[in-house]
Amino acid sequence: MSRRGVQLTIAAGAVVMAALVVASTGTPVPLLVRPSAPLPTIPPVPTAPTSVVTDTVPSLTITPTPAPFEPSPILVAFVQILLVGTVLVLLLALVRLLVALARRPHLTVHEEPTFTVPLVPAELLEAARERLRDLESGEPRNAIVAAWLDLEGSAAATGLPRLPAETSTEYTARVITVWAVDRERLADLAALYREARFSMHSLGEEHRARAIGDLRVLIADLERVADEQARAHAAEAGAQAGARVGGQAGARVGGQVGVRSSAPPAGRSGPEAR
Repeated sequence: MSRRGVQLTIAAGAVVMAALVVASTGTPVPLLVRPSAPLPTIPPVPTAPTSVVTDTVPSLTITPTPAPFEPSPILVAFVQILLVGTVLVLLLALVRLLVALARRPHLTVHEEPTFTVPLVPAELLEAARERLRDLESGEPRNAIVAAWLDLEGSAAATGLPRLPAETSTEYTARVITVWAVDRERLADLAALYREARFSMHSLGEEHRARAIGDLRVLIADLERVADEQARAHAAEAGAQAGARVGGQAGARVGGQVGVRSSAPPAGRSGPEAR
């Protein structure tokens, strides 16, 4: 039984228990209530003898006065049970609300994790350059499909994980856009790949030209990013090497100063000097 069913069962049981308590404390009453006072009787009207002519006397009709309305004890007990059940249901709803407020989870705002852009893999650039040469010859459909499949294989060399619901094309596009490349050119090359692989119509030289242009722009962007990363890495390595050399030089200078300060002054030879 579900949680809601258990709560409804508890509420119904509470109502039934309250009804039993009220019924047990009351006195048994009949279902049909008879009037407590007997109805007044109408005395017979005397009739005049037939031999005597008299005036016609109008008949007298006496209407009994209705007794005041008294509610049935069963109805009173039913109303009391209904009120008790309503109060119990309201109390149960209030308890549920308080429990839900007490168990409400507290959200903690975390800072965005820092992401370090990986280095451009050399095999990714090599595969792109080779496929650029292959695109210039052969059948356009096969050349476009082979070029994109090589990019997919090289994208895995970055080590970035693939999402569970991500296709290979989406994964390759997401990996390459980690670097500062032309996203429109990459999307156009991916669209050409899907068209070449899943369409039935023929692809011509205009499709080849688009793929070559897209791949050239992507190669240029990746080469630029790789050069920037290489220069930044060299500068960082130089700064670290300079810091190490400076620390070693400072240590040597400090050692020489300590040696000079411990040596005796010139012109004196130990304790004999006066």
